[in-house]
Amino acid sequence: MKIGDIVKQNERLITFSGHSPMRHSIQLGIVLEIGAKNRNWPEKYKKWNEWLGRSVTVLWECGRVNEIAENSLDIVSEVIYE
Repeated sequence: MKIGDIVKQNERLITFSGHSPMRHSIQLGIVLEIGAKNRNWPEKYKKWNEWLGRSVTVLWECGRVNEIAENSLDIVSEVIYE
């Protein structure tokens, strides 16, 4: 994943279930920033760090900007730098 890639949210980290599961967002977003891989978490949370991946700041097509776990995103279109 690189800055400028177009992404969408996936359901790898959280799966909703029940009688009426939440409708999954199909919004697209542009990667603005990618955080460091190793967060300063206590030792007991190191597995979470691996599971979540880096923190990624995304600008969604609705205009909202938020930080989200890398492993909860799928790349729709990659930026190619020449």
